Amino acid sequence: MKFRVSVEKRMYCTGTVTVNCGDADQAVRLVKNRIDLGQLQATAVEWDDPRYEDFSFDATGDVDEEGVR
Repeated sequence: MKFRVSVEKRMYCTGTVTVNCGDADQAVRLVKNRIDLGQLQATAVEWDDPRYEDFSFDATGDVDEEGVR
């Protein structure tokens, strides 16, 4: 029998948002608050190129039987 086993490799992106604040801690709190309130959208971020997450290659556990026995 043959089986199709699903695998995954996760990607992530980092980016930057420019804000005016008194200090770095306040800037982080402001950005987190805007994200939580839905006021900062992903389209407003200057994104870097996506990267694969280290050690994220794995089987998902989903399996489909393929073909006839």
